[in-house]
Amino acid sequence: MADLSRPPVDMALWRFGIIAPLLHRHEDSPPLYRELCALAGQSYYTPEGQEKRLAPDTLRLWLWRYNKLGLPGLGNKVRKDRGGTSVPESLRDALVLLRKDHPLFTVKRLLNAVLEKKLWDGQKPSRTALYRFTAAQGLNRDAKANPESVRPFEYPHFGDLWSADFLHGPGVKEGVRVRKAYLHTILDDATRYVVASTFYLAEDTESLLSDMMLAVRRFGVPRRFYTDNGAAFRSHHLRHVAAKMRIALPHTPPYKPQGRGKIERFFRSMRDGFLTGRQRTSLQKLNTDLAEWVALYHQTTHSSLGMSPLNRKLVDQGPPLEQIAPTQNINDLFRMETVKTVRSDGCVRMWGKRFEVPDSVPGQDIQIYYLPWDHDTVLCGPDKIIARPIDPIKNARRFDKPVRGKRTDDNNNPQEKLS
Repeated sequence: MADLSRPPVDMALWRFGIIAPLLHRHEDSPPLYRELCALAGQSYYTPEGQEKRLAPDTLRLWLWRYNKLGLPGLGNKVRKDRGGTSVPESLRDALVLLRKDHPLFTVKRLLNAVLEKKLWDGQKPSRTALYRFTAAQGLNRDAKANPESVRPFEYPHFGDLWSADFLHGPGVKEGVRVRKAYLHTILDDATRYVVASTFYLAEDTESLLSDMMLAVRRFGVPRRFYTDNGAAFRSHHLRHVAAKMRIALPHTPPYKPQGRGKIERFFRSMRDGFLTGRQRTSLQKLNTDLAEWVALYHQTTHSSLGMSPLNRKLVDQGPPLEQIAPTQNINDLFRMETVKTVRSDGCVRMWGKRFEVPDSVPGQDIQIYYLPWDHDTVLCGPDKIIARPIDPIKNARRFDKPVRGKRTDDNNNPQEKLS
């Protein structure tokens, strides 16, 4: 799926990712300045691949700007390209997947692989920039490294952290074809309550955000959304949505899955108790049966909790999650934004379609709001006027005169019009 929204907010999202741990402080948290100093003691790589150290006062300013102005407050006042080389997101995802499939490849061999696949032209970004990127993301080969032990962690309250992941599922019938299904699940860390779980035909951002939209509508906005480094979870769209709703996005370190034990344990229960021995069926029937199984899971005593996930959620004493206002259109929180130029025909072009913008002026730059999976509607301008694809055939006939019925006598014989 093409991402039509490109880097104007990349720096804002990068800054948000750094200050996100400061957004959900509580009375037991250390003093703010101590947390600022702890963050300032780390090294960060900018979207251009440059290593950077940040002062505590800089982080404090970013936090103030975000609380005051939201995500736009973290952007640059004037976007200037200083010639820094950035690594395109498609190339980043390809390198991450290659490292996952080939843990013993050298970085040079990884770069040769993306070069052979024509995902990189060998010149831009430079090889040096890609070496910096692989080092920053922990993608360098370390044949002697053993998996590090990870201390168990558990957040105390519902909504403090939701974990999400995909599981490769069974084949499902779609007409005369058989297609592979993918299970996407969002699990609450404290209660082991499944806030969303659905089988889809693709392991992509659309599937992820569909479940996330459902979960936010039902339960409220979580404080953290914990995922691995898959392409869907690293998408520009997810980062944009999280920044709008003040959700921190921690990620599992690359190739260190030990911190994802809870959702992996749920998937094991899913395989043993639901998928094993199932007959092949349709996607709709599979999801209907899944909903029944999850309802039973919620009422079954969990060995780690000593009670069922449902009871653990009901007795939770944590602060309530922020709810979406009844008058808020939740689609607006999940829309992407881009700027398009109105063409001479009064239309903007997206996905190979022309959308007619009412009361627009040719040459005018206009803000467009859209859902990547909805190619039939976009919203235009500050008033978010609805625009739909034009119908060329309908437009061609708009000047046709209607055919009026002829007068007939009692025997349905046509009569001449009297002068």
